[in-house]
Amino acid sequence: MKATKPYEIAFIGLPNGEHAFEFALNDGFFSIFGTPEFDNAQLNGKLILHKKSNRLDLEFFVDGRVNVNCDRCLENFWQDVAIHKMLYIKFGDRNEEQSDDIIIIPSTDSHINVAQYFYEFVLLGMPQKKTHSNSDTGEPLCDPKILNKLNKHSAKRQKEENNDNNKPADSRWDPLKKLKFNN
Repeated sequence: MKATKPYEIAFIGLPNGEHAFEFALNDGFFSIFGTPEFDNAQLNGKLILHKKSNRLDLEFFVDGRVNVNCDRCLENFWQDVAIHKMLYIKFGDRNEEQSDDIIIIPSTDSHINVAQYFYEFVLLGMPQKKTHSNSDTGEPLCDPKILNKLNKHSAKRQKEENNDNNKPADSRWDPLKKLKFNN
């Protein structure tokens, strides 16, 4: 894939030791993989490749911020991102994934493309629930109009549930209740 060519590292000519690479992980990068979960990515990726005689240790660092929609009020906000992951590359006969952080590549390979790894680490590093942070007083920084509507509807639902609990039970179910509680 030509679009990921800048994220390809030729490790075969590198001497054993530590080598650092830096990448801009912006909207152009994420558009390679399709529509991301966020807009306006301003991330910096750093890769430290620890080359050893029998393996490669890849240390990934990502920091910056992305613009996401709040899951509570649907308003955009900046989500800070700070990721540190390790990936271990061993040499073997064929491509194989031994575990989440150990990969085997053919010993005849001379390059490794890290674009997919950066992409996956960023997506997996995002919180499942993306909401505005809270103020110093503990109040959410979401849109107050939306919060009021949410509170109104959740209070209304609670009242309805309480009213349902106060209704007399249908006596036809009493024999089944006796079976249930006589275990």
